[in-house]
Amino acid sequence: MDISILQIKQLRAQTGSGFMECKKALQKSNGNIENAIDYLRTLGVCIADRNISHQTNCGRIFLYQDKNLGALLELNSETDFVANNDEFKMFGQKIVDYVGTNKLFNLQDIRDFFNSQNIALIAKVRENIVIRRIKYLEGSIMHSYLHLGKIGVVVKGKILSDMNDYKYQCFKHVAMHIASSRPLFLFEKDIPQDVLDRETQVQQNIANKTGKNSYVIQSIVKGRLKKFINNITLIYQKFIMDPKITVGDFLNKNSISIQDFICFKVGESL
Repeated sequence: MDISILQIKQLRAQTGSGFMECKKALQKSNGNIENAIDYLRTLGVCIADRNISHQTNCGRIFLYQDKNLGALLELNSETDFVANNDEFKMFGQKIVDYVGTNKLFNLQDIRDFFNSQNIALIAKVRENIVIRRIKYLEGSIMHSYLHLGKIGVVVKGKILSDMNDYKYQCFKHVAMHIASSRPLFLFEKDIPQDVLDRETQVQQNIANKTGKNSYVIQSIVKGRLKKFINNITLIYQKFIMDPKITVGDFLNKNSISIQDFICFKVGESL
């Protein structure tokens, strides 16, 4: 079977392999690019394949938002040098825009759909590139905040009375607060009981070392547990734009509510 120069160039761009290796792979695969990639991988000469096992602790967060939907995507690389590369940025934005527009939220489906482009980018930058995670929210009012491509936030909310532009901007202020203060939960009721039990036991062990009586110890534990809850719960956190009030106070003052939020930080444990 005759193989064109264009086919060989295309395979080289996707795999980083040599001219003759690509030509042979295409001949063996009857001109099928995907099968040729698999053939090169079995030979161990696919440069992209060599990088697939490399750890990816760097990367960027990408955001898609329209009127009723907000999505965050984490795309990882091995170094910040590649994460700051324009092609990396364009690839990540292309993925999240496609995801948001087509409502494709299954991670494996996303990886499969962009597999060829992912392999091509790996071959070009000589680093592993991983589509790590995707998460989205849908609602009547959405807002978002992206901080230097490293932290992304989407909030879903509701305006309780008298909708106006200022109240809509309040959601952005809350999104910025979330990026800065990183709450783990929206309400106290959202905290799993095992998390509370574990923290209670830790504080109990610390308080026991004070040698105080049981009544004082329980008071200490109760106070420290309340502080723990306030630190990890959005509505109880001190509002970064006015530390004299809580986020809950800010929401009540402006007659708005937060129904849910998502927050991604590059490289954080899942």
